[in-house]
Amino acid sequence: MSENAKIKSAPNISAIWIIPLIALLIGAWMLYQYQANKGTTIFIKMPHAEGIVAGKTEIKVRSVKIGQINHVRLSDQQNSVIARAQIDKHYDDLLTDDAKIWVVKPRIDDTGITGMSTLLSGVYLEFAPGESKKLADKFELQDEPALIGNDVKGGRFTLLSYNAEVLDVSTGIYFKDYKIGQIETATFDWKNQAMKYGIFINEPYQNLITLNSIFWVNSGIEIDLSADGINVNTGSLSKLLKGGISVGIPEQQSPGEVATNGHSFSLSNSYKAALEERFYDFDYYLIDFEQSIRGLRAGAPVEYRGMRIGSVVEAPASVMIDGKPAHFRTDNTAVPALIKIEYGRLYHDSTAAREFWHSSLDSWIKNGLRASLKPGNLLTGAVYVDLDIYDNAEPAELKTIADYTVFPSVSSGITVIADQVSDVLNKVNNLKIEDSLAQMQTTFSEYQELAHDMRELINKQDTQDLPGDINRNFAEMTKSMQQFDKTMKQFEKTMASYEQGSSFHQQLQTTLSEFKRLSEELQPLTRGLNQQPNMLIFDKELPADPTPRKQ
Repeated sequence: MSENAKIKSAPNISAIWIIPLIALLIGAWMLYQYQANKGTTIFIKMPHAEGIVAGKTEIKVRSVKIGQINHVRLSDQQNSVIARAQIDKHYDDLLTDDAKIWVVKPRIDDTGITGMSTLLSGVYLEFAPGESKKLADKFELQDEPALIGNDVKGGRFTLLSYNAEVLDVSTGIYFKDYKIGQIETATFDWKNQAMKYGIFINEPYQNLITLNSIFWVNSGIEIDLSADGINVNTGSLSKLLKGGISVGIPEQQSPGEVATNGHSFSLSNSYKAALEERFYDFDYYLIDFEQSIRGLRAGAPVEYRGMRIGSVVEAPASVMIDGKPAHFRTDNTAVPALIKIEYGRLYHDSTAAREFWHSSLDSWIKNGLRASLKPGNLLTGAVYVDLDIYDNAEPAELKTIADYTVFPSVSSGITVIADQVSDVLNKVNNLKIEDSLAQMQTTFSEYQELAHDMRELINKQDTQDLPGDINRNFAEMTKSMQQFDKTMKQFEKTMASYEQGSSFHQQLQTTLSEFKRLSEELQPLTRGLNQQPNMLIFDKELPADPTPRKQ
């Protein structure tokens, strides 16, 4: 056989391999097209799979299906569930790493009734895309639905609550009883032991939130007891059921600078408490009292001549010196109280008030500015801290203890009045009034005896028959006159003890002076009872903070 014949009779090796290779390429291309058309696979971590059915539960955005759960399994730690879902390829750009997913099911809250359609079709997952540019394939199921969409315009702020009641997510935010926003998130900060609320204010109402805004809990029921009777005001049904948060500007103040997005505010339990807690610019001071601080409680006012300028923080103060409490010092018997001077009470511009206080404090101390305790309620024993100028105060200066500036003090208030009353009573007891009264009684008795003798003398027959017995009667008269003279001398001696300059007269003058000074000390108390007759039952009513006039 020739060479040409051998070549023609050999099998075509290249043709044998080309056909399977082409088939393989076609299969790979079809698999790629299948995967590409199928979309992106994502994984969702959830605490449980209640209502989730593989091959049935859908994932939606604004009620439009974008994917479906195709597999559900336990996590490796078996403490959660991992659901695998397939997302349509047309929605791959929605899978941002800040997107939120939650289960849509029937819910009833103050916004209404939602998710009723799932009673027949079963639950589904709502997908809320975020604003991030970074894509992700792993997500975590949210406990609650996202109340505010990312496309809704407004402002977000933070509220910190240390003593107010716990509020639910979706609780409304009200400005003059008009709803302008709601609570978006609610978490407990265990380190600071405070509730932390994330709130959302709808546009354009975020411009109502200024740096001097105050927030307080509004339960929906206000009870006012006055001379006209009992007045009960109720809010909307949602306020009665879930309460609400009110926001506003303190009276006699103008709106300040608009707060920036993310600014933090304090949430108070009432409007009255919000007014007291709105002063964030303050300095701490210690006051050493050389008297009992019984009745001084945290929150008591610190006043300057009737104007409140601060609050009591602790009484006694929990300050340590050399490892021991400050009120157990061996070199000092004073009991310290911690106060704070709140500059916003001095002037609406707290920065200017702070500068004025610090620049003037030393000169005030030199002029006699001292702290003292004054009675606020005699029945309950409540006292407050009063700052005033004492002309006769001993020289003093500011000093520092445990990083706190110590404010000088003087003993005053109800304890001083009690001491003065005790001193006056002691002086009265020391007067020899009983001896003087006994001496006067003796003198009066002698006068009575003299009058009796004179009557007997005149009534005698011999006295009437004077010419016949004048000598004997004259002798008796002489004896009576001697006795009268003796009595007069005793009376002059008694009256001399009451003359000006005598010891008894000086003691009496001192006693009257003490009573006069005591009456002057009690005049403020009498004036307070005239202005507020129930001051012995209720605490002293504090006047509203004055608003300084513009220059």
